[in-house]
This record gives sequence, structure tokens and C-alpha cells, in this order.
Amino acid sequence: MSFISGINEPKDMLLKLVREGNRVNFEQNAEDVMDHFFNFSVTAHALRDWCINYLSQHQNKKQLNKIWDNEKHLVIAKDIANSVKHFKITMYTPDVKEASSSTAQSITFFSNENIEEKMEKAQKSKEYRESQTQESPSFIVTFTDGETEKLTDYVLKTIKFWVDYFDRNSIPRYTIDQNNIFLNRHFWGVPK
Repeated sequence: MSFISGINEPKDMLLKLVREGNRVNFEQNAEDVMDHFFNFSVTAHALRDWCINYLSQHQNKKQLNKIWDNEKHLVIAKDIANSVKHFKITMYTPDVKEASSSTAQSITFFSNENIEEKMEKAQKSKEYRESQTQESPSFIVTFTDGETEKLTDYVLKTIKFWVDYFDRNSIPRYTIDQNNIFLNRHFWGVPK
């Protein structure tokens, strides 16, 4: 049971994950991006326990964790959350080698814009995409095998995984669409 009013069910944690993802993707301060990266990872990792509890799958926890550990983005969540929470991972061998500072290119979407149209235009036109792109602080995760994952990709893949998992397992959730994922709350309203 959560002691925080408003976080009582898996759907509340999933929506929190989306909010944390928005903070990761739209933050302009490097230290805040780092904080949001950690918070997103803890929330993504905690969703395992919330789903196990909701589905009454306590007896299958080890099996479920083995399955989830085959998902690279869930491994990032687990390793980042545990490495920061516990100073050092000693209970298992982590797959993440490091998370290093980087930058990301992104396009800001405003609530009064046609987001689908803007996304489509950005995908089709390099000139438009470049004219709308802003650089922001980010991270790149490097695995022990040398593979890398951009922080923005990690966020989107993790949210997509959990939304799909909720749907496949009939776990109730709030509606999550591009308006939840892509809108930067700091920029709601009229574009500058």
C-alpha cells in the first residue's frame, strides 16, 4: 500500500512514469535531467512489483523478472535504479556499464498545435525538422557489450512496453496518447 494519496493502483504508477518521461525529455537543466532519469528508472522498475501485486502473481515473480530482464529498456531501469539506490550492485551482475552525459535533439510541441501533423511534417522534411530542432541535455546508456541507448529512446520504449503490458494483461490504465507523452507542460499555451 502506498502512503502517498493518488498513487494507489498500477495505473497511477503508469501515469507517473509518463510524467517522469516528460520531465526527462523536456528538461533544459543537466542536473534536473539526471534527477528525472533516475526517478523515471525507479518508477519503471517499481511497475514490476505493482503489476505482480495487481495480477496476484507473487508465486511467479522470479519467472516474470527473468522475462522482463530480456527487455533492454527494463534492464536499464533496473540497473540505474539499483545502482543509485544501493550505491553499488552486488546481488547480480549489471548489464549497464555506464550512463554518460550527452545532448539530444528534440522538437517542442505545444497544446494548441496539431501534434500529429507536426510530427508527420518533421519526419518527412529534413529542412523543417532542422528548423524546429532544439538541443537539450541528455544521457547515453552504454551496456557491458558495447551497445548504447539514447535516453529519449529508452523513455519512449519503456512507456510503450508498460502500456502494451497493461493492455495484454487487462490491467486498467488511463488513456495515454501522444498528448500525454509529447507535450512539455512548461510550454503549454502559445508558442514563443
